[in-house]
Amino acid sequence: MNYFSRAEERSDAPAGAFVVHDAVPGRLRLRHPGLWRRDELCGRAAEALKRVPGVFAVRTNALTGSALVRYAFPATERQILSALDSTVTAAETASSPPPGVPALDFPSDDVVAHAAPVLELVARLETRLVEGLTLRGAAARVANWGRNELPRAKPRSAAAILAEQMTSLPIALLAASAALSVATGGVADAVMIAAVVLVNAGIATATEREADRTIVNLMDDAPQQAVVIRDGSRSLIDPAELTVGDLILIERGAMIPADARLVESDGLSVNESPLTGEAQPAVKDALALLPPDTVVSDRRNMVFRGTAVTGGSGAAVVTAVGRRTEIGRVQELLGAVRPPETPIQRELGEVGRELVAINGLICACVFGLGLMRGHPLLQTLRSAISLAVAAIPEGLPAVATTTLAVGVQDMRRRKVLVRKIDAVETLGAVEIVGLDKTGTLTENRMAAVAVHVDGAALELREGRLLRDGAEMDGALRVQARRLFEIAVLCSDAVATYGDDRFEFDGTPTETALLAAGVALGVDPVALRLSARVLSTAARGDGRKRMSALRETAEGARLLCVKGDPVEVLARCTRRLSAAGVVTLDEPARAAALRANERMAGDALRVLGVAYCEGGGDLRDESDLVWLGLAGIANPIRASVRPALQRLHRAGVRTVMITGDQSATAFAIARRLDLNDGGELRVLEAGQIANLRPELFEALAAQPDVFARVSPVDKLNIVKALQASGRIVAMTGDGVNDGPALRAADVGIAMGGEGTDVARQVADIVLASDDLDGVVEAIRLGRATYANIRKVLRYLVSTNASETFVMLGAGLFNLREPLTPMQLLWLNLATDALPALALGLEPPESDVLEQPPHDPAAPILGADDFRRTLREGAVMASAALMGYLSVNGLAGGARASAVTFHGLTVGQLLHAISCRSETRGVSSEIRRRPNPRLYGGVALSLLFQGAAQFLPPAQRLLGLAPLGPGDLLRIGAIAIGSSLLNDVIGRASNPRPGDGRPVRHDGGRRVS
Repeated sequence: MNYFSRAEERSDAPAGAFVVHDAVPGRLRLRHPGLWRRDELCGRAAEALKRVPGVFAVRTNALTGSALVRYAFPATERQILSALDSTVTAAETASSPPPGVPALDFPSDDVVAHAAPVLELVARLETRLVEGLTLRGAAARVANWGRNELPRAKPRSAAAILAEQMTSLPIALLAASAALSVATGGVADAVMIAAVVLVNAGIATATEREADRTIVNLMDDAPQQAVVIRDGSRSLIDPAELTVGDLILIERGAMIPADARLVESDGLSVNESPLTGEAQPAVKDALALLPPDTVVSDRRNMVFRGTAVTGGSGAAVVTAVGRRTEIGRVQELLGAVRPPETPIQRELGEVGRELVAINGLICACVFGLGLMRGHPLLQTLRSAISLAVAAIPEGLPAVATTTLAVGVQDMRRRKVLVRKIDAVETLGAVEIVGLDKTGTLTENRMAAVAVHVDGAALELREGRLLRDGAEMDGALRVQARRLFEIAVLCSDAVATYGDDRFEFDGTPTETALLAAGVALGVDPVALRLSARVLSTAARGDGRKRMSALRETAEGARLLCVKGDPVEVLARCTRRLSAAGVVTLDEPARAAALRANERMAGDALRVLGVAYCEGGGDLRDESDLVWLGLAGIANPIRASVRPALQRLHRAGVRTVMITGDQSATAFAIARRLDLNDGGELRVLEAGQIANLRPELFEALAAQPDVFARVSPVDKLNIVKALQASGRIVAMTGDGVNDGPALRAADVGIAMGGEGTDVARQVADIVLASDDLDGVVEAIRLGRATYANIRKVLRYLVSTNASETFVMLGAGLFNLREPLTPMQLLWLNLATDALPALALGLEPPESDVLEQPPHDPAAPILGADDFRRTLREGAVMASAALMGYLSVNGLAGGARASAVTFHGLTVGQLLHAISCRSETRGVSSEIRRRPNPRLYGGVALSLLFQGAAQFLPPAQRLLGLAPLGPGDLLRIGAIAIGSSLLNDVIGRASNPRPGDGRPVRHDGGRRVS
């Protein structure tokens, strides 16, 4: 019996000694948890029991914590139990640690847990191997050593964000410009530059502060509770309340809550990729004793915080908590206490630096041309400084952060929970989605609907066995019932009885088998009580079956096996027939294999069931008795096929990766049209097991279905798909999906019925198990990426227009079309509000009609830069034409005012054009509105009107009064430049719906 089972038994049993077996008169088998692995105490207990009058023989076993007592009158069972209890209690009282905090500062600091024998380590940590810590002692340790928590990233303070804004390269250049303006007598210019800096920094601080909160809160998931033994009782506690010396129980599917030394393991395997980077599960062995210098990845007798149990069970003593755990030390070494920059933030930082360099050179050219034309030095210098201020895109990083954070919040509102901010960017580039079948394509509801026993194919419907529509009884019903009895005994699903019916807690497959057994008259609770479990072997890597060794009340052993029909059948030499157990001959074996293929072809999940009376070896079962096949139906979700069609239209390939048989997987893939009308290609894991990595990578791009795969196979398939340069998303809901979810570019956990492991390692968690959530996540990811491109396009093109106006004036020897103060106002009035509003743009209707973008390409490719420069040049040309239309080359204050207002309004109209990659401002009436953008543009226009009509602002900006003709010129500049950019854009970009989708691909345009 493993430790977990024993602890469960202890939680329901008396606190001390209890009777295991008393069916034979004068013979009593007892068990006391305090005897477990305590040889000395077992000896003392035997001597104490022999002193009870009437007891003449005692044999104890420290491995099982039991005692076999032979006795006669006058000894009684009560006296023997009392004597054993008294002996163990006295020994534990003498050896228990004193109440309160142990004398050690922190016991695990001075001991190498993986190199110490278990008993020595337990003594060193002042705990108890079976009873665990006392409640009082555990509370004292937590109070003294702190809670089991890692340092968490905290949102930066407003002051810290503001300081970062003020020390960035663009802001530093602006500050230098202000100082230079003061030095040259331009105090008003310096004040205006300061206003630009403070407004932009203030907006950036507010938005980044909110974005930081959003990003930090991504990890605020409720922690999985830890199973701990304290004072001999099992309980669930908050992992933060664990402390050194606690005895924890480890179950399949759990997250390890602290570093701990194993004291027992049963087929235990753990995914340690968060710590070691190795996604393949590590096999654990509690009995291993390792050298002190063993590296973390080789410490097979230890489990570590933050890793996930992928198979088996065990028990362990906590040796380190909080920042003293291995993952806590790594975190401190890396200084990982604040969210890292995302790839887009880093890329935009590079774009900003490049634009600073380019605009700096242009400003230098403007300054040089002014001097060559004989313009006054100070005036020319102030103009160059103001142009530099207007041309520097200081808002890029803040807008990117805000857009990502808003994207995360929008996804949450739509039940798509983002756990890693990078995933928002990557979603837009996903090219392949690996789909786990059960729980994703099919419902997490299964029912046994078919049985094959003794050569007969039967239908199971509401407790009735049907053959060709006629109800079967007699021998076939007996055999079918026996099949489900063995399946119930070989299951880790929990069965309880309440409200006049059985209730089950387990995986859909296991609960379907239990429900079918109940329908045929099997009482799972009573059946399990009559045959206690001795040991189990779970399904895992290289093993496609589950086995359970049980012992009946009479002491007989029974080995129960279920799993992959081919694998189970290969271990059978006999079969159950109407005549009893007979030899499994080749015709019967072939008939079973044909039935398996037929049932799998009907999209059923098929399990083979066998047993062996007398027990057997769990490591290599043989000489089994074949019972037959159980076929389980897993209904396809109604929303799956439409969701797959939407993914195919979006240019996303869908691949099924499942542990089911190839026939079952093929049948479901065919019904779903998984390959979008193409020929389905199926590959079984066994066909790729021995392939060279490079050959497997080449082959992995071809199949649409990968069948009969293990967790390691799923991981390798994802890696092989990535090796071809594709961006891969993987969906899953089970423990076996964990390694593949972590390795994928985007791991998507189905959150409705998914396991904690799947949710912990995934980048995205869907609130439901519906595939529509995957489509929605990709749609929103693409929209967020597109919004950042829209913001970038707007800022670069409008800043370029101001640069081109000043450069054109210098080249054609025009008088200054824009004063330094007007350039600064342009930066203040047109950049911040429209840019932020574009970052909040709702997704375009055709966002899923376009192929995914190339993740290796820069966010602005060569074509994009040419487009933004062309749009800036059109706006600048219109502004210069408006300037010339007033007084020709003579210019003047009125011409400058027309240019200033025309360019400002033109830039604000251009913000509306930037809502779409392919539609211009002329299509706005047919588009879904963006009230935030309209409000930002209206507010900016209000400021612009105030600048013209309020005398103080008019004097500051040097604006002359305007007549009706001037207003027409301003309208012509703004509307004309917008419409011309619209026409040119339509000519150079394919229109939506013309059958030629546009893909942003690093400057290449792919149709």
